[in-house]
Amino acid sequence: MAFIEIEKSIHKNDWSMQDLHSHPHYEIYFLREGSRSFFLSNVLFNLQAPIVIIIPPHTLHKTEGGPFERYNINVSPNYLDDFQKDVLNCKSLQIIKLNAAETEKFTELFEEMVANEKRQKYGESIVKTLFAYNIYAISKLNAAEQQPKPTTKNAIPTLVLKVIDYLNKNYAEKQTLDEIADKFFVSKATLMYNFKKHMDCSLIDFLLSIRIAKAKELLLNTKKSVEEISELCGFSSSNYFGLIFKRKENLSPANYRKHQNTKQ
Repeated sequence: MAFIEIEKSIHKNDWSMQDLHSHPHYEIYFLREGSRSFFLSNVLFNLQAPIVIIIPPHTLHKTEGGPFERYNINVSPNYLDDFQKDVLNCKSLQIIKLNAAETEKFTELFEEMVANEKRQKYGESIVKTLFAYNIYAISKLNAAEQQPKPTTKNAIPTLVLKVIDYLNKNYAEKQTLDEIADKFFVSKATLMYNFKKHMDCSLIDFLLSIRIAKAKELLLNTKKSVEEISELCGFSSSNYFGLIFKRKENLSPANYRKHQNTKQ
């Protein structure tokens, strides 16, 4: 079943996501006020409102920081027409800084969508129309020229960035912490300390998050068995895969596939 969800959130105190996560839908993230540290794919940005970010399906991300106001649109791929999907794919993983006029336009659009999502009469049709215009407005933004560079303040050390890049490319390999540390010519203790300090999670938890994100993508986009997916994503056994998957998603891999397919 195709779906679209609109949410407005205001936090007056510090707030952080507990874990890196991914999902099978697109997310349009409009930060209207405040600042956030945003880990997106494999880069950490310190961002100041107003900005728009397009997060594609199955992309690891996490935010943390102080007080803020933001809007979110979560939308399934099968809700989109070809133009809308092309716009979101083209703008994905880019940080789009908004000027005053653009901020006013997007605030009005998102407020209208929030107000009409719950309406019983014509609400769905109005939201669909507003969303279409929202996508058209996003298509006019020049993200490539406005995309900021990763922050240098409290920057992630080169070692950690190299390890993140390595894990994203080699998540399917079965290897120990000692073996990973050896690849980067550091001790296991140094590797663990730096990763925990700068990513707020252990290296193993980060690797598991990557593997689970890849597994979710394979569960939804292929007909491979749970056992095959377990092997392709680097888990030591399908039983261990199922245990970790259920711990993170509250569903077994098979039930996750079944549940998500009912949304198609």
